[in-house]
Amino acid sequence: MSVIDILGEQEETLGTADDLREEIVLESLQPELSGSLVKIEFETSIGLCRGYYHVSELGHEEINLEEESLSLLQKLFPGCNGAFVHQNNRDWVELSIVEVMQGIPEYKIYNRIVTPGAA
Repeated sequence: MSVIDILGEQEETLGTADDLREEIVLESLQPELSGSLVKIEFETSIGLCRGYYHVSELGHEEINLEEESLSLLQKLFPGCNGAFVHQNNRDWVELSIVEVMQGIPEYKIYNRIVTPGAA
């Protein structure tokens, strides 16, 4: 290790390149191949919602929400009857709402776990 004198009074200790690599955590992108099972979480203003979907060739997959998650979404939007993966931006979830609204409520996916599916 080496010590660098910064502004005469402050000292910073630098580690080795291996030490720095251990501290950097990179989220590896897992490919969503057709048939994969994807578990997701997204955060709303009143709590975390969880669900899963199976990747299809068409995109815009319906998310199978946990019962508690659907109840939570229905507290926010009484006419909510489900959620889908955004067709153009797969980092977002679109809610399906019965009543007519200006725009569709969307939430950014907070966590995603991809499991290979049966081919």
